[in-house]
Amino acid sequence: MKAVVINQNGDSSVLQLQDVPQPVPDHHDVLIRVYATSINPLDWKLRAGFSKWLPGKFPRILGAECAGEVVATGLMVTDFRPGDRVVAELGLDGGGYAEYALAHQKNVVKLPDDLDYVPAAAIPIAGLTALQALRDLGHLRPGDQVLINGAAGGVGTFAVQIACILGGRVTAVCSDRHTDLVRRLGAGRVIDYRKEDFTQLPDRYKIIFDTVSKRSFSECKKVLTDDGIYIATVPSAAQLFQDVVTTFTNQKTDTIAMKFSKDDMHWLLTLVAAGRLEPVIEHVYLLPEIAKAHQHSEAGHATGKLVVAINHSDEEK
Repeated sequence: MKAVVINQNGDSSVLQLQDVPQPVPDHHDVLIRVYATSINPLDWKLRAGFSKWLPGKFPRILGAECAGEVVATGLMVTDFRPGDRVVAELGLDGGGYAEYALAHQKNVVKLPDDLDYVPAAAIPIAGLTALQALRDLGHLRPGDQVLINGAAGGVGTFAVQIACILGGRVTAVCSDRHTDLVRRLGAGRVIDYRKEDFTQLPDRYKIIFDTVSKRSFSECKKVLTDDGIYIATVPSAAQLFQDVVTTFTNQKTDTIAMKFSKDDMHWLLTLVAAGRLEPVIEHVYLLPEIAKAHQHSEAGHATGKLVVAINHSDEEK
């Protein structure tokens, strides 16, 4: 099968399209013919070697989520069978940048009949991160004032919509070129970060969700309500220290660590299929273009998600 492989850490040039053996499912695995995967910051951080403490050996196939069709299952798998249309979270093991990928059955869910593979592949990591941050860490309630920093990014576009669905009153922070987008997604107010610093404005928020972890809790605490919470996505040493310290204070800070949940994934898929939640996708690349997709993502200005479509030959279908 074709796969994009890295044999060492480095810049996007280490991503190489190669022929590799097709994986074989273990007892609890599902083998998926991948039709779409997506780019996440985790991918290029692993590629660049920013997180060398994370597991993984070379050669390595990145890609932490995918959508496709089940072609085989392990002996202990009872919920899936060949032909099922599914979406899966692949975790740190990756494997999505390939024509076929293995996923543990606990991280796989069936797709609604009318949901295509490309939008489905954009949902798991960004969608679950946004949902669990706002609902589980932020305890968002109807009427809460919510600020989303990085509102036009992959997690941010989901966060704006989910906050609105849960009843929040959303302020979106992004560049002015994304104003129309985030307003369409539900934001009641938009702040252009290049013209105004939201931490210096008089408004206060019950939840500040910094989807890009560009501002610190120390900077944001003065615009939090007395019982507000700042939520980050990147577990830096300083951030984790503040997470512990604020356990004993009214104002809180926490770092979201997404956990795959079939129930949460079904909730997101149902909303997408019903047209109430939109996976915002800026561009769809092909498998040989993954290096270009990494460069785009790494530049930090992608709108929504970047998805990779994988075309199989007629013989393989």
